[in-house]
Amino acid sequence: MDIWVGAVLLVASLVAAPIAVFAILFYFFPHILVRLFMRYQAYKSGVEIKFVGNQDNVFCYGEKNAPRPNKTSIVFLHGFTSSKDQWVPIIKRLPADIHMITLDLPGHGDSSRPGEDSDMSFDRAVDLVNAFLELVNLGDKKVHIVGSSLGGAIAGLFAAKYPDKVDRVTMACPAVQTPVDTNLLRQVKKATSKATDQVTYEDCMLLTENLQDVKDMLLSICFSKDLVKFHDQIFQGFLTLRLPKLPYFLRLFQSLTTVNKLDHLEKMADKITVPSQLIWGQDDEILHVSGAKLLRPKLGDCHHVNIIERCGHAIHIDRPGALAKHIINFYRDGESGKDD
Repeated sequence: MDIWVGAVLLVASLVAAPIAVFAILFYFFPHILVRLFMRYQAYKSGVEIKFVGNQDNVFCYGEKNAPRPNKTSIVFLHGFTSSKDQWVPIIKRLPADIHMITLDLPGHGDSSRPGEDSDMSFDRAVDLVNAFLELVNLGDKKVHIVGSSLGGAIAGLFAAKYPDKVDRVTMACPAVQTPVDTNLLRQVKKATSKATDQVTYEDCMLLTENLQDVKDMLLSICFSKDLVKFHDQIFQGFLTLRLPKLPYFLRLFQSLTTVNKLDHLEKMADKITVPSQLIWGQDDEILHVSGAKLLRPKLGDCHHVNIIERCGHAIHIDRPGALAKHIINFYRDGESGKDD
């Protein structure tokens, strides 16, 4: 009888222990759960997290597969306040034989944060992406560079400055002053009228200081509103991971009112002569879909303009399958010689 009681107690303790750990993490350290979930998603998708750097910068990135001699690598750049994890749902939907890298831009994710007096310009961001490609031995290879929002503008500007390093460029809802205003663009314009040091977190809907800010942001970037139904502890974990980066994000937003004007990509669009692609969510409330009509005629060699229905600014959340399909179709244009 004692043996059975001992066995029951042992089984009960083995079951109870992980439940207790989960409960402690969920209620007291939800950011650890959020981070573990993101790492699990990367691992499940075959993405290995790595670091590389020099005396000035440390870059964190996710990599799937190794470069292949006769196959173009894809490099993904995320949006403002996001991270490399944004692209994991897309990477797992793309063919398994492609070499893919998703980069944490400076100050985002796990990459190092530039100093207070650092150059915050788009040009500097483009040069840092180039430095990263050199560090991962892709500096002498043409890549398919894919970016969304802020990353979309950087991708386009990279293609304009380094056309010899770009096979093709995909810009998903890139940061640009669209013909139709949005709440965010109105905030940028209003902040432009202020002194830089007077621009605060309250001047940008993407700079989240509390739980309600996080929910409001998700409502604005997503077409689907189901995300806000998650438990508040999930949002708290997400918020906790973002808070230490807020001062840098604020400096980056302030730069949009000074050195980084949102018409920069439009002005440089005619310099983008490599094959290009525009992707936009039909219901984007952050950067209006009218931006696609603005940019297309200015691009030197625009092959595709893909407008995704029932989709907001966060295409990777709303319609990851459609986004992956459009990217791979454009990628295959190069493989099949359709660019010629």
